[in-house]
Amino acid sequence: MQFTRLAHAAALTAFFLVAGSAQAASLVINGSLTGPIANMGTPSGWTILEGTPDTMDGGNNVGVAGATDFGVAPASASPDGGTWVGIGMNGSYVERFGQTLSGLSIGQTYTVSWFAGNFGLNRTSDTGNVQYLGSNAIDVLVDGVSIGHGATLGLSSNWFSESLTFTATSASQQLSFKLASGTKAYLSIDGIAVVTGATPAVPEPSTWAMMGIGLVGLALSKRRQAT
Repeated sequence: MQFTRLAHAAALTAFFLVAGSAQAASLVINGSLTGPIANMGTPSGWTILEGTPDTMDGGNNVGVAGATDFGVAPASASPDGGTWVGIGMNGSYVERFGQTLSGLSIGQTYTVSWFAGNFGLNRTSDTGNVQYLGSNAIDVLVDGVSIGHGATLGLSSNWFSESLTFTATSASQQLSFKLASGTKAYLSIDGIAVVTGATPAVPEPSTWAMMGIGLVGLALSKRRQAT
């Protein structure tokens, strides 16, 4: 009887730990970057800080309706779905967008996570061929200072999951994104989140073990009751 109660408690504890981890609230407003297609425009909650970022999806490159002039067409929408933002770089020309995070705890570590893709731009127009096909990475800035960047991505139809951490120095700080180098490139970003902790919330092996023990205990309890 004592074992059954302990197992039941362990199962409940593990369940709430897993559920709490999975539901960690992001501090970002509209991290899904949901909004209308817009050339030189970002979704609600976000501000253009430099250049002319664009809101787009798989059928509307650089925020231009019907434009499918990707260097490599995306295989799908990002895992976050819907629209996303494209940011370019060409030497000294920089595109950057961001928003101010509120409710930070000074000294607390936070994880910034996002999805990144390099689909590029390859368009023939009246003025010639416009190409943004280089490899580049997405740089993350807090209060205008880089905290690091994601992996350098070459042209690809795939999305990649990336993350970095930072420690808050103020209750409100500006989070922004641009490309990491001057290489001529045009990358996409979506699914931006900022959560408390040094790593994305993933249950520890001990939590899974605890839940497993609890579930075994519950199964034995049910079996005993049946007999």
